[in-house]
Amino acid sequence: MHQNLMDQIKIFLNQKHIPLMGTASAESLNHKAPMGFRPADYLGDAESVLIFAKPLPVSVFAAPPETHNMFYVNAFSTYYHTMDEAAIQICLLLETAGYPSLPIPSYSPIRFHEGEPKGLISLKHAAAEAGLGKLGKNTLLIHPTYGNVLRLGGIITTLELPVTDKPDFSKICPDGCDKCARNCPVKALDAGSINKLRCMAHCLEHVLMPPKKLLRPMKWLIAKSTRMTRFMEIVTLNFFAHYGIECMACLKACPHFPGVKQGRIPLT
Repeated sequence: MHQNLMDQIKIFLNQKHIPLMGTASAESLNHKAPMGFRPADYLGDAESVLIFAKPLPVSVFAAPPETHNMFYVNAFSTYYHTMDEAAIQICLLLETAGYPSLPIPSYSPIRFHEGEPKGLISLKHAAAEAGLGKLGKNTLLIHPTYGNVLRLGGIITTLELPVTDKPDFSKICPDGCDKCARNCPVKALDAGSINKLRCMAHCLEHVLMPPKKLLRPMKWLIAKSTRMTRFMEIVTLNFFAHYGIECMACLKACPHFPGVKQGRIPLT
């Protein structure tokens, strides 16, 4: 029964041109994620988390600077809908078979944790747990074939699925490489951690993005007030469905960026 459902999911994802899929134990993520962002927080008897991934076309990173990454923005915004739709369809399939399941939003809605925005479930951490890659020092998921340009989707399910074996990713993001940190224009990366506010202030483009000097006090206020936390969740839900990206320096500097291997994507 379980294998038949897995086969149906694989066929469906293949039809959607989504080449990667992996599964992780919900229990393992329950132990690693902060409270309020665990599979069990949303589906009490969750057994498994299924993650799937699709690479962006590398050429969207080659557009000239004056386009302000509009081709990239359009591609990842479209993928949000693609992955959400796929997740919902898989949940319908599993529910029909008697297994309650939840689609994990690929982006929005988001919640706030300690004053910073965070996905309901961290798809990149779940993907790493499901054997789909390794988190690099730039905090991006890196896959041995597709590099660091994957977009992710996933579901939480009460169906106990076989856990995907984790390949040997020791050659990915080796200890001696720090190109992402050295190329970050605002020095937001440090030994595998990220100063999210510093990165967002430089990277994101949105008419409602607060001035940089207000981000730190806003983080403090949101973290201290449950009312402000909920207010910011409503604001992001209603007004941040789309946003621009001004900087991709850490992504392009990474030796695992597919454009580096192809030798045709400018790194500026």
